[in-house]
Amino acid sequence: MLFTIFSFQRCRSYAVAPHSDYSTYYSPDKTKALPSFAVYNLNDSVSRLYFSVKSTDLLYERSNISNQLTSHILVSFILHPVGESKTVSDSGHVVLNDVNESGLIKQLAGSLDFDVPTKGNYYLELTLRDLNKMTISYDLIMLDHSGPDARNNFIATAPQSETPLFRNYVGQNETFSVRYNNPITTRFYVKYFKNKSEAARPPYSFPVTTAIPAPDSIWSVDLSSSDTLRLDAEGSYVFSTSASATTGYVVNRFPSGYPKITTPVALLEPLRYITTKKEYFTLESSSKRKFAVDSFWLATGGSQDRARELISAFYGRVEIANMHFSSSKEGWKNDRGMVYIIYGEPQNVYRSWNSETWVYGQDQSGNMLTFVFNRKITAFAENEFELERNQVYNISWITAVDYWKQGQVYRAK
Repeated sequence: MLFTIFSFQRCRSYAVAPHSDYSTYYSPDKTKALPSFAVYNLNDSVSRLYFSVKSTDLLYERSNISNQLTSHILVSFILHPVGESKTVSDSGHVVLNDVNESGLIKQLAGSLDFDVPTKGNYYLELTLRDLNKMTISYDLIMLDHSGPDARNNFIATAPQSETPLFRNYVGQNETFSVRYNNPITTRFYVKYFKNKSEAARPPYSFPVTTAIPAPDSIWSVDLSSSDTLRLDAEGSYVFSTSASATTGYVVNRFPSGYPKITTPVALLEPLRYITTKKEYFTLESSSKRKFAVDSFWLATGGSQDRARELISAFYGRVEIANMHFSSSKEGWKNDRGMVYIIYGEPQNVYRSWNSETWVYGQDQSGNMLTFVFNRKITAFAENEFELERNQVYNISWITAVDYWKQGQVYRAK
């Protein structure tokens, strides 16, 4: 895939963002562009917004002037201090035009700088408009601008590149670089935490409170922006400028093939959401896990065609959960991942800086189901959301799981 970088002079504008539905971002529907965003603090007063979008997500049309196939998108942002949604600290937009006569699949990327008035925590409301297709995609990301170990003082990039990875994890044998916004600082401390995370508990059961773990190991490393790294062991790696720092930049190393489902273990583990403890133990204990998992789906579906349909739907949701909900643990293990896998994509998603609300069904139908997830910012991740659990979900969960076990793809409506 060709990677094309665009540089811009941003246009400053101030506006209040509309009430936005973010459900498209979690949808496999490709009618709207699915952009990626990342933020990096250049210094104490200026940050940089990076964005990326696939050319295949955009509509290319011939213009009357040049008769070339051209896409036109508008990227806009509004910066708010955390907890002050009516206060606009900065805002602006850029327009990207791309000519693609060759038909190559390209990753279009660009960046724009903006002002951050004081130290603290902020969030960005982001909009990407495909001006040819007349569609809008929304996103909301946090900005940590609180001090020397603020997570956005760091950024992970491709080796010897300024292009961000646009994700909080790296793959097996993948090399990358870590940049820090103060070039004078070259000594960093790395705290390593083994991947000991468990899958989310059902939405009607209350979570188990766990203590903040101590790092399994800690070491120092001298890094420049041109150095490359590779993470051999699975787990979370926290980069900071001092051994005593309580915050920092986190890079995760998840199982082989992530976010795709490519190994027998990856096929097995999400099944704990739709199996009993006894059923799961039987599958886990098998010396031929791939055969055991295939046999489970064949027995559940009753035929090869139905089994293939179930496998495609179930693991398709697992992969989407991995892509969007990865935090200190794999996306499918998080509360949002659990709900997404079992219930399907929500009809509506509403976001604020500290929560997400997922809505299934229509209000007037009497069957509306709502899940509220609250942001939990930890030393490991900013993408961690906890479900407000309630016994009211008991019946809907049992119903959904029963659909799966009867060989039917469950879609809450």
